[in-house]
Amino acid sequence: MKSGKTYLVDVEAYEKHIYGIKFYLKSQAHLQEKYSFQTNDFEPRRIVLSCIYIMKHYYETDIHSSFAFIGANNMGEDKACTKRFRFYRTIVNTYFGTKTFEHHTDERNSAYLMLRKTELDKNTFSIKDIENFFRDIYMLS
Repeated sequence: MKSGKTYLVDVEAYEKHIYGIKFYLKSQAHLQEKYSFQTNDFEPRRIVLSCIYIMKHYYETDIHSSFAFIGANNMGEDKACTKRFRFYRTIVNTYFGTKTFEHHTDERNSAYLMLRKTELDKNTFSIKDIENFFRDIYMLS
């Protein structure tokens, strides 16, 4: 990065081959609000593209993979349809499209699901089950 800052990406693997992608500034790792911290270094595209490359790896190596993420709210920002969420939504639609994945959003909680259509077709899981699972994990309303 131009700023010289280091970011960490966590990939959480859940049941049914669903992966949660999270990133944060390494120096903020100890903070409870590390996902909401604003660096103001104007490099979000590079950071998010790194996450996209990681997602692409899982997409290519796990034919059952689906993805989930939440666009954390900035300090003082409402959690509905956050700036991060809108940016992430645009990026994943650009890089993944709708041929392989069915995209589901919960704008009220800035949550995003990319569910592999082949898994939905096989009834591996239902959209409602996955939404409920993430509501429980992240205590979404």
